[in-house]
Amino acid sequence: MSVEGLWLASASKRRATLLKELISVKNPEIKLACIALVEEEATPICSNLQDTVSSIAKMKMNNALLEISLGRLEKLELNKPLKEIITIVSDTIVEDPDSFEQLFGKAEDMLEAASMLKRLSGRRHKVWTSTGLIIHNSVNDSLEFNISPELIFGEWLGYIWTEYSTVEIEELGDDSLFQLLQSNSWKGKAGGYDLDGQMSKYAEVIDGEKITVLGFAAAAIKNLEKIIDS
Repeated sequence: MSVEGLWLASASKRRATLLKELISVKNPEIKLACIALVEEEATPICSNLQDTVSSIAKMKMNNALLEISLGRLEKLELNKPLKEIITIVSDTIVEDPDSFEQLFGKAEDMLEAASMLKRLSGRRHKVWTSTGLIIHNSVNDSLEFNISPELIFGEWLGYIWTEYSTVEIEELGDDSLFQLLQSNSWKGKAGGYDLDGQMSKYAEVIDGEKITVLGFAAAAIKNLEKIIDS
């Protein structure tokens, strides 16, 4: 069973760009819909950041499965058989370097973004991402994942991968901080920065995969590529 459509259940422009680049290389005929879930996710309180981000991804997956059961895929106008559409959910959180079990979410305004960037300045931190793929069991029959499905909903199976990468940000002077804030690249980004935006001048991944920082668990994308290639 081939994959002919992807639903990115997110309003993230960065994730949409990453998937468009993947499709252009792997199979330009695949249709992509980037539409956020109807219900906003809550942030559960867990004992560590790994459990927190995976719990958020699982909640998003539950919401996506509910929307699928209510006819969401038909409304995406992908014009493809439902069995040939894969749904993608993802969540990314940034570790607070002052408290390794606390997280930075998305800054509400420029002042909050400035506070986050000042605390990240000159330091290393982890970025956790959890990504889920919802696939039809007819597609799953031809695949071999090394994990069990996290959720099973009728004929749909949901798999989740969670990873982290370590990012180092150089010391940010007043001018650099001002430029980052004025660029508005902090908007909608966990931790107040976009590694593929203005922050690329000041930060680098020193452990793990860059794509994990940008919004997808690397293992999830590798498995998506395997599905597309099968």
